[in-house]
Amino acid sequence: MYRFYQTFDLNSEIEKELLRASYLAQIMIDEFDLFMISKHLFKALNQDINIEIVIISNTPKKSMKLVNLCKRLIDLEASIYWAMDDSLFTNEDYFAIFDKEYLICGSKQSIYENPETLLRSKNDFFNGLAQSSQRINLLSGNIEIEFNVDKSIVFAQEYITLKWETKNTHEIIIYPHGWEVEAQGFKTIKINEDTKFTLEGKNKDKSLRKSVFVRVLKENEIDFNVDVYDSILKDFIAIEPTLTEQGLYAAFLNQRIKLTWNIPMIGKLSESKLGKLTLKGSHEFILNQNETFLFTFKSINKTQTKKISFKCFYDESFFEEDLEEGLKTEKLAQKQALNRQKWASYLIRIGVKLFNIFKKKK
Repeated sequence: MYRFYQTFDLNSEIEKELLRASYLAQIMIDEFDLFMISKHLFKALNQDINIEIVIISNTPKKSMKLVNLCKRLIDLEASIYWAMDDSLFTNEDYFAIFDKEYLICGSKQSIYENPETLLRSKNDFFNGLAQSSQRINLLSGNIEIEFNVDKSIVFAQEYITLKWETKNTHEIIIYPHGWEVEAQGFKTIKINEDTKFTLEGKNKDKSLRKSVFVRVLKENEIDFNVDVYDSILKDFIAIEPTLTEQGLYAAFLNQRIKLTWNIPMIGKLSESKLGKLTLKGSHEFILNQNETFLFTFKSINKTQTKKISFKCFYDESFFEEDLEEGLKTEKLAQKQALNRQKWASYLIRIGVKLFNIFKKKK
């Protein structure tokens, strides 16, 4: 005798009938519902009930969690098929047939003559869907992975392309982002910091990982050291710029000056008068007039410029009080810069003298 029952709680009814079935259960559900009824499926399989399942999906991707569940069911001789159908997946018109005589549907059915007609129609639909769908045969054995990146050293905000190809895998994930990807493909992304990318491939009994590392170079502001030669110490001492203008230094006529730099970035350095320069180097000159240097550093991402100017003083008259209001601030700043230079030289000289005195006493 054929029977039909329509319910809004399909999973609960399937669980009940799995324990009542005599020999066969044919079930059409989606992945989520499969997990919901999995415990009762195992119970029915252990009681020698033949179970056929068609899983409805809108994607070919199968999670490793699903693969593991299917492996356990298949090991107990369940037959499982994967059907991609957007309409069925959206409408969720799922059903189950038990022992070819009892039909349970999760949605209201169109007009039918009697339960037998409806059941035969659903049975034919199920068999046709199973035949046209992909039977899940779980992959096993060794996994092969090719995983690489087009550039391993880049600057911040630069694009890189990850490329991969895997064989014998059910699930492929790229960390640290957790991207679930196809067995073969590529992905182009913008990167801002050092990153280790790891691709993990899995099948029913093995897993394998391959990693690539991308280093991101940080672009800092270019910087220069400015030193003047002290004839007493017979060595260079560092000086600081004036307080009124960035990159402006005060020095005496005929004073020997040294500029040094070390730029730990990839690019090209040049100066308007000196021409092309190495990324690590120095330049010495004698100051005999006001002087200005304009350095330019070009990298892949941007261009930086640095202006360094020197105010040349011919005597110490600038220490005298200047009554012209327009020059007062500038001369005060220049006086402070040169005073710092003089005091640094003076303190170093005192230190040398004290060292020599104590050395003689010993």
